[in-house]
Amino acid sequence: MFRLVPALSVVFGLLAVGCRKNAGGDGTADAPPAVTPGAENWVKLGPVGMSVESVRVGKVRMGGMMGRAAESKDDVFQVRTRFRLFDPAAVVKQGTFQSDGMVMFGHGLALKGADGTAYKEVGGGGFDSIKGRRTKAVELTAAAPEATDLLTFEGTAGLAEELVLTVPGTWQEKQPDGTFLRPPTPGAFTFRIPKAAWSAPPRAVEAGPGNWYRIGPVGAEVRAARVGKVPLESRFGKGHSTDDVLAVTVAFRVFDPKAAVKKSPFMPDGGFGFNNPAVVLAGKNGERFPAVLGGTFDRVAGRQAHDAELWGKTPEVTDLLTFDAKAATADELFLTLWPNWSEKAADGKWADPDTDDEFRFRLPRALWAK
Repeated sequence: MFRLVPALSVVFGLLAVGCRKNAGGDGTADAPPAVTPGAENWVKLGPVGMSVESVRVGKVRMGGMMGRAAESKDDVFQVRTRFRLFDPAAVVKQGTFQSDGMVMFGHGLALKGADGTAYKEVGGGGFDSIKGRRTKAVELTAAAPEATDLLTFEGTAGLAEELVLTVPGTWQEKQPDGTFLRPPTPGAFTFRIPKAAWSAPPRAVEAGPGNWYRIGPVGAEVRAARVGKVPLESRFGKGHSTDDVLAVTVAFRVFDPKAAVKKSPFMPDGGFGFNNPAVVLAGKNGERFPAVLGGTFDRVAGRQAHDAELWGKTPEVTDLLTFDAKAATADELFLTLWPNWSEKAADGKWADPDTDDEFRFRLPRALWAK
């Protein structure tokens, strides 16, 4: 598990002299009326706009040294945003809204409840970083007008009935001489977030052959589940696991014939991998059941062993996920698979998918108790 730490509330940059202050006295122009979340519900300021695409409360995916992935130790209030340039004649530079790492700095964001309670920003500490966080400034043009970001706050914000998110306008606009300057009265992006935005249970697909959970150009399905020993293989020969496990067979497929995808294994084997399992198996009350991996030299037969490049002629790969056999005592289970693929861009480079969704499946007891 990775720990999160509060961010320091420090804002960099020079404020213009003579800036008109709002009632809060923070040096920004009067904030416009709050807008509710929605992919096309934009708050516009000058040539740019921002929207809140989704809100959720739960563990956040994190990365650390040598690429290892894990979840945060605590629940996190997560806000996925999109920043867009609306004026095709303008060029703007937008810095990061939050940061992770050895020294973290807040950038003047505020998340408050209707009663005025303020909720702290949180981020990865040390060498840990939050997946989906934008890590550097981006230059937006008519050809590339958008950028996404993930904002994170302490999970207790999820107890509020309504929240107001304020994001100061910190973009800079390109001048005729090529320099970038911040507008003298940039204002702030303000969003009203009702509890319904994060309290509804996430969508889950019923496990079974042909029941695909689709995200962008790809999809996953749960084909089968059983309880028992699983075959193992290593350089020393073949055998079987000593203990029973709950074994879940999943498939991953590229549906877009024009897309090329690199799919990493959901579970590492062999003892030398730096990645943790990109899966979560939980009961209906939230109890989690740990993944069971092969030993130092053992690999579960049927487990995806290496990255697989998938495209039109080879669009699918299967994987075998193994969990503590205690999971089989549950009446129903919920399986979450992280989006651990990358997509090939036009320049030939591999890029992480632009999504905050995950593959989620409901596994009824009848699937394995036959």
